[in-house]
Amino acid sequence: MPFSVLADPLIDASQLSTLVRDIGIPPRPQLLERLHDELTRDEPRLDMLVQLASYDVAIAAALLKVANARGPGTRSGAGTLRRAFEQLGSKRCISILSALVLRKVFPVQGPTFERFWDVAHRRSLAMAWLARQLGVVEADQAHTFGLFCDVGIPVLLQRFLTPSYRVTLAEANLGHKPFTEVERSRHATDHAAVGAALAQSWGVSDEIVEAVAWHHDYRVFTQPGRTRVAHLVALALVADRYIQRRQGRNRHGEWQRGGAQALLALGATEAAFDIWCDELESQLELMA
Repeated sequence: MPFSVLADPLIDASQLSTLVRDIGIPPRPQLLERLHDELTRDEPRLDMLVQLASYDVAIAAALLKVANARGPGTRSGAGTLRRAFEQLGSKRCISILSALVLRKVFPVQGPTFERFWDVAHRRSLAMAWLARQLGVVEADQAHTFGLFCDVGIPVLLQRFLTPSYRVTLAEANLGHKPFTEVERSRHATDHAAVGAALAQSWGVSDEIVEAVAWHHDYRVFTQPGRTRVAHLVALALVADRYIQRRQGRNRHGEWQRGGAQALLALGATEAAFDIWCDELESQLELMA
């Protein structure tokens, strides 16, 4: 069966819907659906949020863990789910729940998945920290995009056994050709398109859906009216480059293609990037 391709990452709802159907993208779990609907109300009902979160011990524990993490100026932890929702706010709760449920939908299966989740976790933390320093987008939006930007990869890992997407991934990671070009040549689609379809079907914000679709296409940096999407893509490139450098990988093909434009979009220099890397190293140890 042929698969739809987003040759140009401009969002087309019908194409994304086709990808959801043809690739077999998993639906958003029912509990997340209900929590998301409640959190996005004009006035979320605390009693309902507490009741829903109480159905899943992992969700309740995750919310309490983040709310109880002591940060600058924090005097005491949350103590209860009600207080956790009050402290975290709707946007942060959605980010936490998305991260947790993504792991449940795509459980760890071997080293490729383990590396994917490790990178997604570190990227989202790094992007949130950078967003707070630069003020270009909200930290919660950056965090959520950091989680979803490569979420098409585990979908394709489970969908394409022949030809093997693991082989595609290994070739794309060499950096000799653009990542999505390698994917499309073998599978007639790519993880940016699939990830955008999943994000859209799960009710993630339109800006994040667009950023997922664009994050390997650096024309985004010159697209009028997409400044915030470009900022998200730039933050992801910076965070991924930091992770690559931390792992001792000097070659990063995507950074070579889009890094200079990313720094320009953020109003930064290579020297600023070096400073960020030093600060991120200590910050992520505290946040991890």
